[in-house]
Amino acid sequence: MVLVKDSFSRFGTVEDHPEVLKIYCYDFTLIPRIFSRFIKRPIIVVQPRSAEDVAEIMRICERHEIPIVPRGAGTSAYGGATPLKSCVVMDFKRMCNFEIRDGELVAQSGAVWIEMERELNRNGEALRVYPTSANVSTVGGWIAQGGYGIGSLRYGSIAENLKWLEIVDFEGIRIVKGEEMRYYVGTFGCLGIITRACIKTRKNEPINCRAVHCSFEEAISMLEGGYHASFKNSKYLSLEGFGAKDVLLICSEKGDGDETGKMMWGRRLIPLRIASKGKRIFPEVVLPYENAVKFYEYAGRISEGLEVVFAKDCAVFIAALGNGYRNMLKALKIVKIAEKLGGRVYARGMLFSSATEKISRITKRELIRKTC
Repeated sequence: MVLVKDSFSRFGTVEDHPEVLKIYCYDFTLIPRIFSRFIKRPIIVVQPRSAEDVAEIMRICERHEIPIVPRGAGTSAYGGATPLKSCVVMDFKRMCNFEIRDGELVAQSGAVWIEMERELNRNGEALRVYPTSANVSTVGGWIAQGGYGIGSLRYGSIAENLKWLEIVDFEGIRIVKGEEMRYYVGTFGCLGIITRACIKTRKNEPINCRAVHCSFEEAISMLEGGYHASFKNSKYLSLEGFGAKDVLLICSEKGDGDETGKMMWGRRLIPLRIASKGKRIFPEVVLPYENAVKFYEYAGRISEGLEVVFAKDCAVFIAALGNGYRNMLKALKIVKIAEKLGGRVYARGMLFSSATEKISRITKRELIRKTC
């Protein structure tokens, strides 16, 4: 253990206290007891300050055959940063610098979205898209997840709003652009660790929001021309403390808003999965619009609440379930039904590890063919 700590001591902050390591065993997920036996305490936690640090840490881990778990803010809530082997956890909180340029933002992977948005606003600009967990989540984590969120109705996923990525793998540090970025966006750090990103921005125009009581099917017909839209059924609203009918929040950069819409927009960065503090399971799946209504009817019946975030070419469903093994089985059932309807699991991690392994195998094969 001393030898391992000495190997990493030159890379900024290094933690190996048992109580600190225990914190890094979990994210926002309260892991069902039946799964907790698979969790392993990390050997050490390292907080690099640069891409060069990351590259050297990876070389040391490769030499000693130690697995690496990259960690942002741990907000995925699915065990995404949960160690399943004795490993080195690479915590990116100290790589948090960013620079505003004309029409773009260059940020290190540990930069927090809300801090960048506030600084952009002071300069008359704004992010095109950002996560609902923007108060705490980081650039690298959300890009590695292939995130959809605020603004995705108009601008699509984060993948459509990147100019380039700085990647570190066992070959070193490099910049990737264009089609090559797809190997690193949404692959959860399995093929390379994101250390910087160049992100597209927009002019900071006022966002006007309306709240409309309607059915889910009606909501889909009202999305045209919007910047952001989300739909919550009455059960989901009751979990948030609002006794109300199903409601669509529709926001645009033009037009008028209303008081309820303004209130809901103000609460957009308090997602229920974060506010629940691990007391619930929230399976998230992505569905094409042609099967969204059918899936909504199924998921609405078996869940304790349902939220849908609309994107340019798909809908992201967040189902609220209780905790425990039975609800974990429900979550897996929701994922399987989504896949049968042409969808996919959105947020992966320990709880959906088979899906993570599947996507990694596919993209690794493609990457090998590309480089051979």
